[in-house]
Amino acid sequence: MNIRSFYKRKIQSYIVPLLIAPALLLAGCRKEIPPSQRETEVKLDGTSQAWSNDFDILMPELNEDKFYGNEYVQLDTSNSGDGYFYIRYTGENQKVKLQLFSDTSITYTYNIRPGVDTVIPFNLGSGEYSLTVYENIQDNEYAMVYAEEMNIKIKDELKPFLYPNQYVWFTAESDTTALARQLTDGCTNELEAVGKVYDYMVKNITYDYDKAENVQPGYLPDVNEILAIKTGICFDYSAVMSAMLRSVGIPTRMEIGYSGDAYHAWVSVYTRDQGWINDIIQFDGTQWTLMDPTFDANSADSSHGDLSKLLGSGGKGKKATYTMMYNY
Repeated sequence: MNIRSFYKRKIQSYIVPLLIAPALLLAGCRKEIPPSQRETEVKLDGTSQAWSNDFDILMPELNEDKFYGNEYVQLDTSNSGDGYFYIRYTGENQKVKLQLFSDTSITYTYNIRPGVDTVIPFNLGSGEYSLTVYENIQDNEYAMVYAEEMNIKIKDELKPFLYPNQYVWFTAESDTTALARQLTDGCTNELEAVGKVYDYMVKNITYDYDKAENVQPGYLPDVNEILAIKTGICFDYSAVMSAMLRSVGIPTRMEIGYSGDAYHAWVSVYTRDQGWINDIIQFDGTQWTLMDPTFDANSADSSHGDLSKLLGSGGKGKKATYTMMYNY
């Protein structure tokens, strides 16, 4: 008996309801939910070392001869040391979900389209990962069709945040890449480059309230499209900014979680002399906090600082409280 027959005949006691993937909750970016709080502050004592945007973009490599799995799911983990893997669903079900977690982490849920080679990051670093793939049965009930345990050793923990993946997809030919190179040309450190990209985002991209109300489940940003139409939701802002910064060699996390009582997306960046700088957006003369391009672009009286100013003498502003739940 094959796995599909087994599950269709015997799986009734194993059918499970799956939670909606976190990205789907970003539709409105301001959805009311129970608040959760965390403040992350990083003290900066100078600027980054000499830097150049002359960076060879890291692109995932698919090795067809390395695929393994079963008749419905194929995996290529041959480049797991670089922080990513490929998954291909070969069945016919149109609603397929991949769930991934490491140790006691929050479970990450991805929507997988039939016949599409999808890049998923090992964004939780080295360790034991559990992977499960589910097909939809009805409503929000799913049956498992594949499971795998993996012991992953990543050679460079920054790599997952330099490669493109399902949530942040770009190539050397992407419009976002060309613009990032143009904006950061002449910058001498990472923070200056971040400031250039940030300034462009908050001055040129507007928030799309209609899209926020009507975005469909399973939506993923097309960074080139967002750059062309110059409007989007918080998910779009974060994906575009992450794509641009990664394309010039700045490790960037697109983060999803709580902003006060709203579900939201933002970014954190890594510099060589400071490490991860989380939640940047304000500078009070000593400390940096949140960097969130959506809020700055849509609030004329925002208390959030302009990052280009933060790179100088800075200003003071009211702190925002953010709690990161997921990163991509």
